[in-house]
Amino acid sequence: MKFGIDRFSKLVAIAVVMMAASGVANAQATRTWVSGVGDDANPCSRTAPCKTFAGAISKTAAAGIINVLDPGGFGAVTITKSITIDGGGVTHGGILAAGTNGIIVNAGITDVIVIRNLSIDGVKTGLNGIRFLAGGSLHVEQVEISGFTSRGLDFEPSGTSQLFVSNSDIHNNVSAASGTGGIYISPTGTGIATASISGSRINDNGFGIRANNRSIVAVSDCVASGNVNFGIASVSTGDFSDVTVKNCQVANNGYGASVGAGLLADGAASNVRISDNVVTNNDNGLRVINGGNIRSFGNNQVTDNVTDGNPTATLTQK
Repeated sequence: MKFGIDRFSKLVAIAVVMMAASGVANAQATRTWVSGVGDDANPCSRTAPCKTFAGAISKTAAAGIINVLDPGGFGAVTITKSITIDGGGVTHGGILAAGTNGIIVNAGITDVIVIRNLSIDGVKTGLNGIRFLAGGSLHVEQVEISGFTSRGLDFEPSGTSQLFVSNSDIHNNVSAASGTGGIYISPTGTGIATASISGSRINDNGFGIRANNRSIVAVSDCVASGNVNFGIASVSTGDFSDVTVKNCQVANNGYGASVGAGLLADGAASNVRISDNVVTNNDNGLRVINGGNIRSFGNNQVTDNVTDGNPTATLTQK
């Protein structure tokens, strides 16, 4: 009789564990929703949405999607897994990040993070719009980032990571502090940061785009205009920094700055390749310092800058 009771008790215990595991699994959905009239106590379903991204992300499975049901501000969030946050279908969902970072990404080495159709506003006191510390790749699609006192997009991975920015507006990220800017790419570990920036506008920041050591960056079909220091720069302090710029308008950058330029190569291992660009009305159109290299395919319009400057070499088109 005792044996039967013990066996029954074990079966009950196993059933309880399985039910608990099932409850945990059910708590994380592959698709969740947020709404300005939601509540983070809700399950984040379409009919019972959460109120913030932070509330929804804990209830969203890895590689899942958080959708926005209506316009609103849904709060800052830290991302530690593969996830998509999509404000599509409404007038962009938003994040107001006064005095803090809008989005922090600190995920696994193979995790893929997608930020799409959002407006991220630092209201002139926020730190960084998106700050990427670790992860496999970050995709920023149709996103507006403005009003931050450090960087709009701060991409500083601790390992090898990829950045993709498309059809986005990054503007008015500027303060009295040095180093303020639009897109900052600077891996902190021993890895390499690769980036593709296409169809985007990076205007009226402290700087437009800056790529530091161990960065490989391709910029195409973009506008970099009205930035205080420079439009696009490759900066090397010992290791390589490689930037290719194609079919971009680089204008009205660098007035009054000590390193003012439209396109800048700074450091002996810095490289900027240029093709089919319009570089005009900058303090310096093409600027090379500390042994940097700007190589041209010979088909750029560099004109009407205070100082136009010259490429250091001409590349052959194939």
